[in-house]
Amino acid sequence: TTAGSLALAGSCATQDSTVAARLRAAGAIILGKTNLSEWANFRSNHSVSGWSSRGGQTLNPYALNRNPCGSSSGSAAAVAANLCAVAIGTETDGSIVCPSQTCGIGGIKPPVGRISRAGIVPIAHSQDTAGPMARTVADAALVLGALCGPDGRDPATEASRGRYPTDFTPFLDRDGLRGVRLGIARNFCGYSPRVDAIFEASLAALRDAGAELVEDANIETARQLDDAEYTVLLHEFKADLDAYLAGREPDAHVHSLADVIAFNEAHKAETMPYFGQELMVMAQEK
Repeated sequence: TTAGSLALAGSCATQDSTVAARLRAAGAIILGKTNLSEWANFRSNHSVSGWSSRGGQTLNPYALNRNPCGSSSGSAAAVAANLCAVAIGTETDGSIVCPSQTCGIGGIKPPVGRISRAGIVPIAHSQDTAGPMARTVADAALVLGALCGPDGRDPATEASRGRYPTDFTPFLDRDGLRGVRLGIARNFCGYSPRVDAIFEASLAALRDAGAELVEDANIETARQLDDAEYTVLLHEFKADLDAYLAGREPDAHVHSLADVIAFNEAHKAETMPYFGQELMVMAQEK
């Protein structure tokens, strides 16, 4: 509830997020909160995954001289280090998937609208979603079922009413990849021989599990899509964060993106010792 920012330190949320409430209702014991990349890695083009002014640098439990990827860094690290059975991450673009793969755990990014975002610090309503991160895929599936469903606090969830199961464990099929066609976009390869070798080993594992690999399914417009997405994220970040902060209690230091930018400038030594806030400035200009 601080987004890793000193600007929200000491400020309490006015009520549980829907995710937290549903975990409690399902019988989960909530051990605590964890660190993340500050503002979910949407502060600077030069940010370090897993670092926040509120919590410092999260480390990868398997390689302490490496970051655990972001932005749900602490969630992945806590699960990988066996500090908890399951954690919750949030993703706009890679923030569950990347730390899960980097820390060797199972993470699920559901479609937008499957899990309520109410009470979660936003980046962009068109892409934000929460999801489980666990040591096993089975545990992640179990938690996914407890979190899914419509919520009046998040209109995007209404479309899921009656359309999806609340128990995903019956779909845990070891032969589930048999006959599944997977497109291989090789125009994303070629940046690192070591990474490419791991990629090829992963493809072999998928093939051995029964998947049909379709070669040359390249995404030639990826760069154009990235540029368009970036514009949308900047616009939605300003609108969505302003709306979220307006609902925080009156004693919070900040109530808008402009307030956050001003706070960071006023406390630059603590909030920006390694990188700036150019993304926030760009969003504020939209």
